Amino acid sequence: MKIGIIGNLKKRAASETINKLLSYLEQKEIEPLLETETANFLKCRHKGVTQSEIVNLAQLIIALGGDGTLLRAARMVGTKETPIMGVNLGGLGFLTEFSVEEVKQALDDFLSGKHREEPRMVLSVQFRGEDFFALNDCSINMGPSCRVIETIIYTDSSYVTRFVADGLVIATPTGSTAYSLAAGGPIIFPTMAAILITPLCPHALAARPLVLPAEESITVELERNSEPAILIVDGQERREFRPGEKITCRKATHKVRLVVPKNKSYYEILRSKMKWSGKPSESF
Repeated sequence: MKIGIIGNLKKRAASETINKLLSYLEQKEIEPLLETETANFLKCRHKGVTQSEIVNLAQLIIALGGDGTLLRAARMVGTKETPIMGVNLGGLGFLTEFSVEEVKQALDDFLSGKHREEPRMVLSVQFRGEDFFALNDCSINMGPSCRVIETIIYTDSSYVTRFVADGLVIATPTGSTAYSLAAGGPIIFPTMAAILITPLCPHALAARPLVLPAEESITVELERNSEPAILIVDGQERREFRPGEKITCRKATHKVRLVVPKNKSYYEILRSKMKWSGKPSESF
């Protein structure tokens, strides 16, 4: 058994947590796979390996940090669909659902086959001959001029609408609690298959978020007279988006397998993360 560890070394608790995790894995006679940068940073006796080695050899990848760390792990895994366990080292963390205190029990459950996994839909994004995958979203944002941009949206060659706005977000159900939510989009149950389009500060009162079937292929064109924009995929890949250019988004053929707490419902996580108040009635 080999387990990969991806950590955000900028997090205060990262070093301590990784070292504790290494000791625990050693007790279980499990070989840890650390990124070279992490191994060098910790000055540990475990030799660092490349990202491709982690992806090809690990039966589980632990992402220690915040949602950005887990998104990076998801991009690394790609179509291989290696299970990913997200551990929150501070912050909101919708994707990193385990606390540091829960990691050992979560690993015990995984090793004994008693864990719970959720398959999450992934977006496939094509732009200028490049292929990207997004677990959360891809967004089109205003460029250096900081002026509104004009986008035209089609699904399977059918015209949908035109947005004059600061931009728009195309999100998965998993990403519905990220950038899209901040822009006023709805929360979609994360294991559903759907594509969510949320305009950013649109210049039209009637412009509202749109939830589409996952089978739709979405094309977004930057209007030829628009200001330039920026395409951002999962907050980590950035490309200049020029007037007249197009991007295409569709459901990817693979999914991301997230290891999630088996004794917590999604609604419980929402209540905790969103700070919702109130208790169920005694008759419920």
